[in-house]
Amino acid sequence: MPPNVIADGPVFCARKLCRFLSKLYLKYSLIMADSKSPATLDMTSLPTVRIDLTVPSLDRIIEALLPELSKNFETVSVDAVQCPDLTCSPFNLAAEGLNGDEMVIDIGSPSFLLPLVNLDKVYDIRDFMKVTGTDPLFVMGAGAGPWPHVGVNCEFIGNVRLTSDDSVNNNNCSHLYKVDPQTGSQVHHRLPQDETRFALLANFYTSRGMKGEVLKIVCETRNGPLDFVTSIRQALAKYFGDKPVGLGGVILIETSKVKVHVMPDFSKTPLHSETDLNNWLKFFEVSTPLVALGYLVSHDPGLDLRPQHFHMFGTHGEGGHYHHDTEPTTVKYTAYFNVAKKLIRVDQPEIALLFGKD
Repeated sequence: MPPNVIADGPVFCARKLCRFLSKLYLKYSLIMADSKSPATLDMTSLPTVRIDLTVPSLDRIIEALLPELSKNFETVSVDAVQCPDLTCSPFNLAAEGLNGDEMVIDIGSPSFLLPLVNLDKVYDIRDFMKVTGTDPLFVMGAGAGPWPHVGVNCEFIGNVRLTSDDSVNNNNCSHLYKVDPQTGSQVHHRLPQDETRFALLANFYTSRGMKGEVLKIVCETRNGPLDFVTSIRQALAKYFGDKPVGLGGVILIETSKVKVHVMPDFSKTPLHSETDLNNWLKFFEVSTPLVALGYLVSHDPGLDLRPQHFHMFGTHGEGGHYHHDTEPTTVKYTAYFNVAKKLIRVDQPEIALLFGKD
């Protein structure tokens, strides 16, 4: 037998052993997670506050956004348009549109993650049908993922259409991203149809998923200091003041690279500051195209809201929690948003956390 074949034998066996151990570790993690899994909380039994939001016309929102976005981007257009079919590529959402019973929901809090995790905080998107009274219901947004399912802490991109009509199938197109504990790289998962849980905290835009008139925002070549989402939220805050305006929907980032984070498994050491948090998080620069789902609210009326929260996924397997683009001279954002009529705050903690909402 040639010498190189003999030399390859141990290497080949070692690779097989590594693959076997990786699979064994994953199975062990899932078994251990299931054995420790808390009961999913009944959302209807949790403290809940409902408020009416300020609902400007799309024309007034355009008036608010155009001058401010133009200070941050070289090319800007903001228009009222008919929503495209968002189930189609490149969006690949669970419902066609953003219209009908439009609401934003803030559930849980970073207080349930920091300084140490509260593992009892596991929720289910299916409960939103009872909380909102909307049927069919389209839920889209960002949160912490179902660690009992995947075995570790993770980032969640909720993308689910639900209905009580037995003749129509529910459609779960949700994603999650976790950190591989061995390599430190991010790992992408598509969730199965029957896995609709999330944990700790989340921010969603909900509607009936119908097509209709929406806001289309296109921004290219960032020449200012603000990221895309912050520039929109601050423009609304400047125009409408303490009247809270909520927007939710989808952002397509077509070009540039993007800074994101993905949470690793839960910290065993208390995280008491923004510095502790950032040292624990795993940051990545990821490639486009990317699709981001989430919401923003221009003013917090005393409900300890997360003012903005978007998570991204891509068909190439990269994604995470959106921070900002990293190649501003080449970036192009195309967003479709709608205006929320109501805000629902679920399971607000008694003590607000002063960091961790970026």
